[in-house]
Amino acid sequence: MLNAKQIIDEGLLKLEQTKGKPAQVGYDLSLKAVSKVGGYDGLSDQRVGKVLKDKTELTNYNPVSLSKLGDNEGWILIKGVYDITFNEGCKLPSNRVAFIKQRSSLYRNGTIINSPVFDPGFETENMGTLMYVHETIFIEKDARVAQIYFHECEPAELYDGQWQGDKQRTSL
Repeated sequence: MLNAKQIIDEGLLKLEQTKGKPAQVGYDLSLKAVSKVGGYDGLSDQRVGKVLKDKTELTNYNPVSLSKLGDNEGWILIKGVYDITFNEGCKLPSNRVAFIKQRSSLYRNGTIINSPVFDPGFETENMGTLMYVHETIFIEKDARVAQIYFHECEPAELYDGQWQGDKQRTSL
């Protein structure tokens, strides 16, 4: 597993818009945007997610508006699944793979972030993943909510799939 200095030195993260910071292992990621996932009731013409042999079609993603809580601007999130976007991006070479987990501050408040594998060759300006809220929570805009960590792997074929650049998710 790589430390923060190695991550920065290797240029694995795109930090132009970062509000995060180096961690002991990995790098803390900051929250840029939140959308509610789902909402299909089976009775309307809303989109339903589909996992097909050759592609994935997403369900509804509805942006969550910012709210004020005292002097802080952020999101009040009730129980549910949310698509989250970070201020930070990534660019993975052929010998690196990455994962994202929630920081303990979210975990202790009943919220979990668990990413899929970010494959060698994956690149995007703003990473994203899903967040599972089990208890209502307020998250301030640009708060550090997750930690990305990298592992070395044998050089692999570079990813060039449907989600390269996160163009599918960000075009919703």
